[in-house]
Amino acid sequence: MITIRDALKQFLADTGEGNRRSMSSPFNIIDLFGTYLDGYGHEGLNEFERARFDREWSEDARFCDMFGPDHIEPYHLNFFLNTFVIRKVMGTKGFLKACGPVIEKLAAWLLEQGHWDAEAVRYYRELIGDGAGGDLVGCRDLTEALHRYVQNHPLDEEAVDRDDDDYFDDQLTIKKVEPGKLIFEGLVDDEDITIRLPKSVTSKARAGWSVTMEIARIGGQWRILGLGNVYP
Repeated sequence: MITIRDALKQFLADTGEGNRRSMSSPFNIIDLFGTYLDGYGHEGLNEFERARFDREWSEDARFCDMFGPDHIEPYHLNFFLNTFVIRKVMGTKGFLKACGPVIEKLAAWLLEQGHWDAEAVRYYRELIGDGAGGDLVGCRDLTEALHRYVQNHPLDEEAVDRDDDDYFDDQLTIKKVEPGKLIFEGLVDDEDITIRLPKSVTSKARAGWSVTMEIARIGGQWRILGLGNVYP
């Protein structure tokens, strides 16, 4: 049986691995994808496959060594691009720009090789949209701009009331972007949450992105206490 590990090596042999010394090379992006699958790929297994995984796993036999490329699911590619890379990888802008095109090639190759069918491609496109990974650099830029703003505008967190609807620690989706304002979809009674920020920050944002934030309403205005990441 051809394993996922074998398939990823064949993909690179067929499409090119680039310069291995460059973080943004297909070789290193696919190697990172394999690392992601070894760490998280088992989470989607059915109970029988999971039992086999738990029984056979070892340092020398991981997810990519146990299962074939038919176990590379569309949501794996989506999670890798839009969550794993953002949370786990301190990559350069060149790396972020390269991730999407490499994953697009992988999706096309899986179809060409018969590991995916048309339904898998449809699901992949539904998850990814057009231009896989196209927002990664923009999300990184907005994250950095928000962190700089919060660092330069610290609040007295001990004075914040965290016991009512004037406080949230959650992931919020940007509903609308206006110069100097980010408007997020509300979490309570569909009331939108508006956060005023410098235009230099809001200009980097896009509707539909999500931001993990700790926010509080102080003096009638929502303020940012802490930040996580921005996701496309």
